[in-house]
Amino acid sequence: MELTNTNVRYLLTIYHLSQHRLEVSSKDVATCLEVSRASVTSMMATMVEKRLVEKERYGKIHLTPLGRQLAVDLAGQANQLADTLTARLALSGEEAWKAACAAVCHLPCRCFGPACGLEALPA
Repeated sequence: MELTNTNVRYLLTIYHLSQHRLEVSSKDVATCLEVSRASVTSMMATMVEKRLVEKERYGKIHLTPLGRQLAVDLAGQANQLADTLTARLALSGEEAWKAACAAVCHLPCRCFGPACGLEALPA
């Protein structure tokens, strides 16, 4: 399965929000990413098709087991990079995490090694 930079960005955002809230809504994702709710709705259709999220008709967004595992792997990489950025650039934790997520979205899969499940995802 091929994931775009935007797919990864949404996946990491949903994962991050789900760590702090029982349920994640399209409005939450739109606010966090500073995009329109229509953009979130469109992307959720793509993410459902890729079997990364489940979305209730007028409701909440949930990561599938596949989406959660991939998000955990990518978030782990983002966290490691954020730690490095915090130490080297004197960024706040939030600034470093956002920068790290942006980097993870744009780096090729080979940068993450076999620990990241991107290579093994079904087409």
